[in-house]
Amino acid sequence: MPSLISLRAFEAAARLGSFKDAAEELSVSPTAVSHHIRGLEQTLDTQLFVRETRAVHLTETGRRLSERLASAFTEITDALSEVHATEHDLTVTTTPAFAALWLVPRLEAFQAAHPEIRLRLETGTVPVDLARDRRVDLAIRYGVEEGPLLARALPQERIGLYGAPHVVAALGGRLDGATILSTEWEQPGLPSMTPEAWVAAASSEGRPKLRHFEQEHHVAQCAIAGQGLALISNVLAGDLAARGLLIPFRPDIQVPGLSYSVLCLPERVRVRKIARFIRWLEAAFDRA
Repeated sequence: MPSLISLRAFEAAARLGSFKDAAEELSVSPTAVSHHIRGLEQTLDTQLFVRETRAVHLTETGRRLSERLASAFTEITDALSEVHATEHDLTVTTTPAFAALWLVPRLEAFQAAHPEIRLRLETGTVPVDLARDRRVDLAIRYGVEEGPLLARALPQERIGLYGAPHVVAALGGRLDGATILSTEWEQPGLPSMTPEAWVAAASSEGRPKLRHFEQEHHVAQCAIAGQGLALISNVLAGDLAARGLLIPFRPDIQVPGLSYSVLCLPERVRVRKIARFIRWLEAAFDRA
């Protein structure tokens, strides 16, 4: 079997029509190129070049071989480029609410810390099968996930009521006349965040109106607009509260929620881009 370096030397010389130009491209001497091509001809037991005083010309056999090698080296180059690109592309899937209210505002910090990683974010309420869809590297999902995936739980959230400052001030700590905005999960198997649980924990005798939405970020936006109190987690409300858009209603009353989990295939957890994102995510949660 001919050596790869001899094939590379021949392909370059055939493409450029010159041993000297091939040597410059490969950063070797013209003598080395000539030596590699001679060795290739001996291995194949055929002449590939007609050598003249000031020029070289391909034989018919050399022409056919050069065409096949040019195509092969192009495929190799393309394959290596694809692998290199894939190594730096990170695809993360999560819920629309977590993306909108927590992750997206922090992605600039991740990209600043890891400019070599090109992050692609996908959202959806239906969990992605990471074993089938190898295009996706990581999933951030709400609740406990079962199965063959490696799960790293992020800190447990707490559920409370949040409203626009003027709405909370007008209610004066009472639920009479209030509207509670809550989420009805599309994903089966998750326990609902029911207003009744919070009302029971608060021992409130008020009878608030109830409105339900499919997404938590819709609940949050509705509350910001002054249309009621959002029943959401401290994780998703944190940034909005820090900006003064929402404030807790009865902050002394919060009920336990679940946790977000970072999921990936066990055999991929040590992949550099994945490991770096998980470390960044855990640190970001600690700072939040």
